[in-house]
Amino acid sequence: MARQKDSAGKSPSGIDDGPQSEDPVKLIEDLRLHQVELQMQNQDLRRAQEVIEESRERLADLYDYAPVAYLTIDGKGIIQEANLTASALFDVPRQELIGAPFNLYVDRESQDEYFLHRSHVIKEKAKAVCEIQLKKRGSISFWGRVESIAVSPAGPDAPASVRSAIIDITERKEAEVALQESEGKYRDLVESVNSIIIQVDERGRVIFLNTFALDFFGYPLEELSEKGVVGTIIPAEAAAGHNLKDLLGYIGRSPDRYREKELENRRRNGERVWVSWTVRALHDRKGLFSGILAVGNDVSERKRLEEQLRQAQKMEAVGTLAGGIAHDFNNVLAAVMGFTEMALDDSQDNPGVAENLERVLKASKRARDLVRQILVFSRRAPYKRDPLSLTPLVKETVQLLRASIPATIEIRLTITSTSDTVFAAPVEVQQILMNIATNASLAMEKKGGEMEISLTDVFFPRGSPALDADAAPGEYLQITIRDTGVGMSQEVRKRAFEPFFTTREVGKGTGMGLAVVYGIVKELGGMINIESEPGKGTTFRVFLPKADIEAATEGEAPVAIQGGKERILFVDDEEMLVLWGKATLERLGYTVKGARGGQEALGIFLDDPAQIDLVITDQAMSKQSGADLAREMLKARKDLPIILCTGHSETITPDTAQKIGIREFLMKPLGKQELAEAVRRALDTGKKTD
Repeated sequence: MARQKDSAGKSPSGIDDGPQSEDPVKLIEDLRLHQVELQMQNQDLRRAQEVIEESRERLADLYDYAPVAYLTIDGKGIIQEANLTASALFDVPRQELIGAPFNLYVDRESQDEYFLHRSHVIKEKAKAVCEIQLKKRGSISFWGRVESIAVSPAGPDAPASVRSAIIDITERKEAEVALQESEGKYRDLVESVNSIIIQVDERGRVIFLNTFALDFFGYPLEELSEKGVVGTIIPAEAAAGHNLKDLLGYIGRSPDRYREKELENRRRNGERVWVSWTVRALHDRKGLFSGILAVGNDVSERKRLEEQLRQAQKMEAVGTLAGGIAHDFNNVLAAVMGFTEMALDDSQDNPGVAENLERVLKASKRARDLVRQILVFSRRAPYKRDPLSLTPLVKETVQLLRASIPATIEIRLTITSTSDTVFAAPVEVQQILMNIATNASLAMEKKGGEMEISLTDVFFPRGSPALDADAAPGEYLQITIRDTGVGMSQEVRKRAFEPFFTTREVGKGTGMGLAVVYGIVKELGGMINIESEPGKGTTFRVFLPKADIEAATEGEAPVAIQGGKERILFVDDEEMLVLWGKATLERLGYTVKGARGGQEALGIFLDDPAQIDLVITDQAMSKQSGADLAREMLKARKDLPIILCTGHSETITPDTAQKIGIREFLMKPLGKQELAEAVRRALDTGKKTD
């Protein structure tokens, strides 16, 4: 009879019967699951390795077109390597840079400093930074930030080299000079009688204020004596949680901690100002604390310049980032837009799918415009202005506002204009609307309210007093944005368009929104004004001159796309874009060969130059740029039509491309319509000149 066992595998007698036999089927299943898990891990590892390899290739591609100039300089000071950005920075062809002494491009005043910098890098094998004056072609000086590292010598007897990254910091240096000049003026003011002098007793009552201080703050002495400094020249929120009497007592016991302070104060009209205070504790004859004597000087201008310097540094970073990501991001968008258009063509019998694809395409175009807006804001690209109908753009912006502002704010839109076309870029008008509307919503965020946006016609005859001095008479489109918020004082209204001026708390506003609006409106030949009173809301009126021609609308039928039978070579180092270009052009009837990169394309072309009727090439490719590829091909066939495409490039422009012999210069991402029209122009122009 079999013995019963307890849960530990022992018989009732306590004797261990040994390990229990495992189910073979379960063991096989466990082993199979483990093998599957290992296979999945191996697949993940291969994917990671592929991503790393792609990243390495992209880094190599970005070297020549990086927004930073790169140089390699040998131990004798001779330039051995230079990217195209360095060529553009010094305004010297790369072939002239390479082999030349770098000292030729260092200003005489900075020669010694650069020598010490390079010697330190080579000797200490350490990274070092210096800021020196450099020279472009024609001895044009500029300030450069040079960051260098040592490079191991090629052989045991070879001298060590230095690799340097250089960026233009002239704008920042000018801001620093302005800041130093401002500090010099500040020191002069401290030594003069035009300073704030105030005496406060131990209870915080103002017992003395000189004439300059009275004029500066705008408070009568009686009011300050009655109310004290908190809630008057010191904003109440700045002293929140502090008992003034206790604070003054602490100053009396620890005078050194408060001897020098820079504080944000407030004038009677509500304007915020920065004052640098020198504080001295006062004591009576018995040695007891009796109050403080403070001398203050207005340092608002210096603070503004400091903020301007910080903004200039931010703009340097934004510009570097924008230039670095624009090309790659536009390549991604090009593939998304291109294949979406192809899918849209294939889904005309399915309205639901077609409608969704239209939305994808529209969102992609918005993303393309956003990249261009970033490049424009960082001064890497210009706006392209065309006749623009404002009604659909205003409606779209209002929908966006409704989704982004508190529900306690009601938005009303009124459009009565009979013609709404102006010369502008969509992003410019959107910036105007969004910046003003955002300010309006912030003015109502505590209590809610109403925002009214309207579009109306207005005519200004010659000599009208409402016209700005630089504005032309004629028909204007008036954009009105009215809110029921807290309003503005006269002083704030006067300074509303000043760069870096803001009434918001530190960290909650840059003071650049309305300054940007003002700049855009003026560039468009328009005018802007503000009507506001404290507690009675604010009205912004923007006047944009009307265009003489009507804008194209999204509802208009597109121009029929014309194809052809010619033979085209499509070149890009992105496989997805080669596939898109080949498929798109083949659908238009062309015979297309695709090539991954310049070397492959050159090989195909040189086999039989007569077999290719047109070349379409990307600019930023590894090993060989589109411009260099074009030069090589034009040597073999001077009449070859070439189209150059780029997502972003600071080294080539439409003018420089034309000088090379390139017929069309296109910005990525491209749509089917734009590509087809450019192809026909390039091919037909060639036929006319033959």
